[in-house]
Amino acid sequence: MRVPQILLSRVLRGVAAATGSRPAETAPIERWISSIRTVEGSLLDWKAATSGSLTETDGEKTVHLANMVLAICYLREATRKSHDISPAELSQCWEVVRAAMGVFGKDKSLGGFPVSSSLQGLSTVSLCELSENGSSGEQFHLHIGMPSGSRLSRGFDLHSSLSPVHTWVLAGEVRNDSYQVDSVTDPAEATHATYTLFRSSAEPKGDTRTSVPLEKHIVVEKAGKLVRAREVGSKTHTRNASYSLPADAFQTVEVDPDTLFAALTFSETSRGSATDTVVLGPIEGNLSIELPSPTTLAPRELADLVESARSWEGLIEEGREHARKAEWEYALQAFNSALSLCGPEKSFPNAGFYRHLVLGEIGSVNRRFGRYESARSFLEEAINGLKPCIQRTEFSGELGVTYRHIGQLENASDAFSKQYEVAKELGSAREMCRAVGNMGMINYQLSQRDGSETLLDQAIAQLQERVSLAEDLKRTASLQAGNSSSKHWLHIFETWKTIGLCRLSICHYTRGNVEKAIVTSAEALEMTAGSKDVTVKAMTRFFHGRALIKGGRQEEALALFNMPGTCSPAIAFAKEPSEEHRGYLQELVDIGADLDIVDEQGYTALDHAVFSGDAMTEAVILKGLRKTSEENVAERQMEARLRKGYRELFQEKLRPVLLGGGRHVLSKLRKAYAESLETDETKKRAFDGLKFMWYSDFLDFKRLPRSDDGLVREFDSSWTVESAARAAEKVVFISYRWINKMPGAKSPDDDHHTQYRRMINAIDEYLRLTPSVHKDKLGIWMDHACVNQDDPNAGVSALPMIIAQCDAMISLVDEDYYDRGWCAVEVMMAETLRSSYSIHQWYEHVLQPGGSRVQGVLREAPDRPIGMMKDKRLTFETDRPKVLFLERQSKLLR
Repeated sequence: MRVPQILLSRVLRGVAAATGSRPAETAPIERWISSIRTVEGSLLDWKAATSGSLTETDGEKTVHLANMVLAICYLREATRKSHDISPAELSQCWEVVRAAMGVFGKDKSLGGFPVSSSLQGLSTVSLCELSENGSSGEQFHLHIGMPSGSRLSRGFDLHSSLSPVHTWVLAGEVRNDSYQVDSVTDPAEATHATYTLFRSSAEPKGDTRTSVPLEKHIVVEKAGKLVRAREVGSKTHTRNASYSLPADAFQTVEVDPDTLFAALTFSETSRGSATDTVVLGPIEGNLSIELPSPTTLAPRELADLVESARSWEGLIEEGREHARKAEWEYALQAFNSALSLCGPEKSFPNAGFYRHLVLGEIGSVNRRFGRYESARSFLEEAINGLKPCIQRTEFSGELGVTYRHIGQLENASDAFSKQYEVAKELGSAREMCRAVGNMGMINYQLSQRDGSETLLDQAIAQLQERVSLAEDLKRTASLQAGNSSSKHWLHIFETWKTIGLCRLSICHYTRGNVEKAIVTSAEALEMTAGSKDVTVKAMTRFFHGRALIKGGRQEEALALFNMPGTCSPAIAFAKEPSEEHRGYLQELVDIGADLDIVDEQGYTALDHAVFSGDAMTEAVILKGLRKTSEENVAERQMEARLRKGYRELFQEKLRPVLLGGGRHVLSKLRKAYAESLETDETKKRAFDGLKFMWYSDFLDFKRLPRSDDGLVREFDSSWTVESAARAAEKVVFISYRWINKMPGAKSPDDDHHTQYRRMINAIDEYLRLTPSVHKDKLGIWMDHACVNQDDPNAGVSALPMIIAQCDAMISLVDEDYYDRGWCAVEVMMAETLRSSYSIHQWYEHVLQPGGSRVQGVLREAPDRPIGMMKDKRLTFETDRPKVLFLERQSKLLR
């Protein structure tokens, strides 16, 4: 896009007025504008064009002012040229606005970014006003609806603007109902009367140089015209959506009173009227509307709240996207990150409501992990903390599914019946669809338990209703396929129909209608072609294969059961253990299905069974594995239990501490890890505690110590932040190559102690770069000393969690370093931690070409592609499974 010089100058004047900028702050920008004819390209290109002309020496405010001018010009030109702003572009524009509000809007008394109340009761921040000939012209605003904030009386919420308005949603969602409005002469036909609005202001108190008039109320004068309003459409817009409303279009704007709503708006030039809004109100209406008191928050505080809500929604969206792909661990990561944003120590709007929404999501994920007690706890807390709403109905359904899986069929039936009735009252076809499908499955299970043909008939009827409702919902969503929200729901409705068809095939199979079972499950299988939910795809393959076996087509069925490289039916049922699913697993074992298939996250059916903690499911899978071969079954069971311990330790104990941040975060992390091991004997046997050597002891030793040389100390949970005399201020992890290739070598170093001397040089450089760290308070982690060399398994298994507890990692880089498996996997962990939490440091110690083999330069390590561990070199190929295991675990450090 291209913006001419004259527009840049106009927008600069408008932004300067909104920010209360002084001439000295705008002068450098005016000089830059006068030196160019146009700016072209993307917003990032535009910002780059100013970076050479404007620097921090021109003043922090000047730089932010210039960026604001560019962002507003970009939005304006995008609107003019019908360019759809992408989520990435909107994020760039918002970051510019947020940064400027942080500088100019630190305090309301400074006058930057005046805040008022809008017609809908939203807080409105003026970002730019382009006046023309002394009259109000184009306007840019940030609108913010605070949770539980006051809204305009419902009697006066139908209105139109005399100017086209363009909106970009930053957070929350807004529903716009559009109306056809016609004049009538017969009062009996009228639904509303027209009103004209005038804003009444009170003079500001205090420093008039920095204050703006305070709007007290809106005066509404009846225009005397009677009209009939008829709703003709409704659209809901969510985060990152944009939409435009033409002039004179009548609409209502409704935002959820429990959540924060925020949007950027651009109002084009009005047509010179004394007011830019026409309102429809009651035929016999009030003459004035009391506006809510303007917010007491400074503009910067409002921007921070918007960013918090926007980040929360981004994490929820990320978690749900992972959930749609059945990537449950990554979904749990995202949801736990969202939970940390609305913790008690954070400033978050209506934190309790947002927190209970996340708890429901976490409960749903735990249910899909087969962790039913955790799921029930999270879901019950979420339901009890929410008032009647769609989300509460959804979580009630999830709770019912949890009851079903643990065999509490009557409780499940009751939960689903309530879900259906509440969904019906709320008019939610979506939740009715889910509920009736759940009711059908419960009635199927009850029919098998009680031997009731009547219940089986009822189940078939309810599942047919599920399929029909899902098809209706799918059809409606298809009509709005251009809308990103509709695309999202379209995929979900397709999944719901698929599940309904699978369950119908179960009923037909039970009835002995083999051909009907094959046809129904085949239709379901066809629908999964474009699905990203690998669990649903796997279960669908099972139900179709099961019907095929009944029809004598065993080879076709086995091909469906044993599809490599993805979630298999055995994995899908192991994830969510129940009596029903154990029965299906046993069928797979009996038919000879492959139980060694690894899913997209690197886990087998045994891994999932162990993680869920269901001993009976684990026993079924172990029996199946032994049918093929007894070899390595015990070893695989041990590795599965290691993975379970790792997932529980990091995801549930360590990651929340990292996300919480704050002072002494790594000291708190070490304490949490030590406490976890001390209270769980199984984990204590599986994973090493955090060990370290004092740097002073390491320095005095003159060579690389071994684990039995007595230099190592172990961190325990009695150590606190306050007990600094006993704890290292910093712990540095040393990553290096074992360079001693002599047969039977007892040290990884050579006879010249090359690696030891490099370590000393690197640590001295580290101390020089971080003068606040005293060398007598510095701890060192080095594998040969800190991992038991006679029994290294617990030390190797704990490696990702050890690195997470170290303040920094120093890599002794040489020409082979990044090609070695153990070095590369340590780097992968360090880089993942650094990029995820911005707490950890990672340095490279680099030797100069042709120089010393010991003296080097310590520098911050750049981001670099690490490659796949399967391609890295290892001294002992028997270490390959360990390195691959650690590669998978490092992905969960995010």
